[in-house]
Amino acid sequence: MDAGLLALATLLQAYCHVGDRDAVELTVMAKRWQRVLDCLGAEPPPVSQGTLLNCRMRLITHNWAKTLLDRTVALAEHPGGFGARQLRAVLDSTPRCGAGRGADTLPLLGQALRQAVGLAAQALDTSAAARVEEAGLTLVGHRSLKAALDVDWGEPSARSRALGLVLAEVARWQRWLEQQQALAAQPPPLQEVMETRTQRITPDTEPDPEGGPGGRRITKHVAPDRRIAIEAHDRRHGRPSSAKTFNGFKEHCAMDVASPVSREVVVRPANEPEPEAVELLAEELEPAPGLLQRDIALGEMASPRMAQWAAQGVDISARPWPQGGPLFTKHDFPLDLAGMQGTCPGGQSVPMVPGKHAQFPATACDACGLRAQCTTATSGQGRSVSIREDEPFQQKLRAKMKTQRGRASLPETDGGSAHDGASIGAPRTSRPLQRLAQEPV
Repeated sequence: MDAGLLALATLLQAYCHVGDRDAVELTVMAKRWQRVLDCLGAEPPPVSQGTLLNCRMRLITHNWAKTLLDRTVALAEHPGGFGARQLRAVLDSTPRCGAGRGADTLPLLGQALRQAVGLAAQALDTSAAARVEEAGLTLVGHRSLKAALDVDWGEPSARSRALGLVLAEVARWQRWLEQQQALAAQPPPLQEVMETRTQRITPDTEPDPEGGPGGRRITKHVAPDRRIAIEAHDRRHGRPSSAKTFNGFKEHCAMDVASPVSREVVVRPANEPEPEAVELLAEELEPAPGLLQRDIALGEMASPRMAQWAAQGVDISARPWPQGGPLFTKHDFPLDLAGMQGTCPGGQSVPMVPGKHAQFPATACDACGLRAQCTTATSGQGRSVSIREDEPFQQKLRAKMKTQRGRASLPETDGGSAHDGASIGAPRTSRPLQRLAQEPV
């Protein structure tokens, strides 16, 4: 199968949400797939699982996936999908779980060590068993790391003891590796595996006061940038909401509301803040002619691009940062943005500085009759109100929320993000695929 049809098969996979194995079966069983791929009546599959995987990896390595997306967008313009007109874009994100499960600290160290031994044996043109014996390793080469440790996991100190055994194994391997001059100038794969060892030991463990000199224990809290897989370097712990977690990536999309075509897609680690992805999407969106409106999910609101676009005349359709609670909120504090003065419900005014807190004096707060409705701070402490860098922009959004017309223009939501990821992950249309079936990619 030539490169164009492989690219088309990749698009079909994304459109139908199927894996490599199912895609190979569909090329034989589904007439629609055969028609698009121009292989009607094919008995043996025209493509294998390995070919699809290799094609996808090459698309990612050479950034051809972006070229494929741009080509799809360009073809969609021909039948009038969109063109040189004002663009109404939707920015949103959805979780994407990577392949496999996120591993704990001990299995990850075991996997990294086993992979390092295999790469070293390959570089020295010997067997892995010989390298294990020469380095004096005792945990590598077994069915599983936990089986090799032979630890009673019901004991309170089992995890600490197992960690000590694994770290001792890693230290033996490191000492043997330092003596191998032939491996000092090896290509990146071996070096990356050894760096994985450092990336796991440093954030996942801490000094153990009861473990003696050099003793370490597994930390109780998860490190912010904890690596959870060996193969997928950028796979991280993510949180689509305060109540849900997932392991993998976040897919950030910019879609043209007036057409069924995604204008830009960016996949980033799950723990990366949404504003950083907005900067990548902005590179594609800003050259678009006549920006009209952008529907923004709450996560992207922290990006400074929002206030910049609003100042340029772009209509930002989004909800302001929420303000709630039993006490007075920022809604109850009139803010004079022209004079940079903030006034409390009791009538006390203080100066404001963007990006800082407006602090009301404790003397005024202690004598105020509304103190019980304003703050729970102890006597001698006054109320403070956070003033954002983009406070003028936030005030415009709050004013829009107070009108029926303004609320009707906001993106639909069910308590999650602006579109809850459903429209992003769902198939958009088959029209670009039909066009690709007629023209070379």
